[in-house]
Amino acid sequence: MRKSVLAAAWCLASALALTACGGSATAKQGKETGNFTGKTIDFVIPFDAGGGYDSYARMLAPKLGEKLGATVVVINKPGAGGLKATNEVWNSRPDGKTIVMFNTPGHLGSALAGADGVQYKPEGFGYIGQISSEPDVLITQSGSKYASFDNVLAATTSAPVRFAATGPGSNEYVDPVVIQKIFGVSGEVVTGFASSNEAYLAVLAGNVDAHSRSLGSQLPGIAAGDAKPLLVIGAQPAKDLAGVPTILDVVAPEKRELAESHVKLIESGRTIAAPPGTDPKLLAELRKAFEEIVKDAEFVKAAEAAGRPISGLNGDEVTSMIERIMKSPTEYVDTLKVAYGKK
Repeated sequence: MRKSVLAAAWCLASALALTACGGSATAKQGKETGNFTGKTIDFVIPFDAGGGYDSYARMLAPKLGEKLGATVVVINKPGAGGLKATNEVWNSRPDGKTIVMFNTPGHLGSALAGADGVQYKPEGFGYIGQISSEPDVLITQSGSKYASFDNVLAATTSAPVRFAATGPGSNEYVDPVVIQKIFGVSGEVVTGFASSNEAYLAVLAGNVDAHSRSLGSQLPGIAAGDAKPLLVIGAQPAKDLAGVPTILDVVAPEKRELAESHVKLIESGRTIAAPPGTDPKLLAELRKAFEEIVKDAEFVKAAEAAGRPISGLNGDEVTSMIERIMKSPTEYVDTLKVAYGKK
């Protein structure tokens, strides 16, 4: 089972290598004039190299370099679930030469919950756009006693569902907390895994029962027959997961607002931003370049082939989305506080 997952990951890495090579991009045919011509832009990724955020950044960096006439350097700055890099960018010079890609659910969830270490206000960043959005998917091991989400709902206190997670505040921790709150599921979140992949492998080994993370991360294991999808934590059915219900399909009317609030947070996706106070002219140029890239048919096709689909929003749309999510209902904010260990 593990070999098939690793093989899928190798194929994805190979496809990405064909799309973008190296950690930086210098424009050879970029603009001759412009605010960024000849400059270097640090593209900060708050996570280790090799993951989905890193892959999207390395696909995007060369294209931004071409559009802006600049050198775009991808810099990985992992730490504190993304908080370390986010705080650094929040305090960076607003000169357009530093941008960041957020795990927006974690970015906003941490702020809503008042998590330890948050030094920023999400509404204050200069948002450039959203490059991708996807639901989370709750999976179990193929052949597990949890043949469907109905079996999860039927769990008892004497035999609770064991959800795997790296730690409080991660999507894989927040999702089960919300599921337990909405559906009254008897469950417990087992933490301490060094990575999402380690948590996932613990499910395949039968050490825990279920694991929730992004659709793109779950698909290889599902396609290999190692994992079985139980629930899509999103607004729409996943085209690759026929017959798997969404959280909105199965939620009771009295809990629908809570479920919708969570879906909005999860589907906020991967967004790109500049520090607060960035010159409007610089921000406008960054936004224009980004929007042209994510609307380019060739770029979109290459990203799709690499298993990194594009679902972009422009900077204004992202700003409006952020403002709406930061006004989430009190019941949802209180649930997030539980998920972040703040209540």
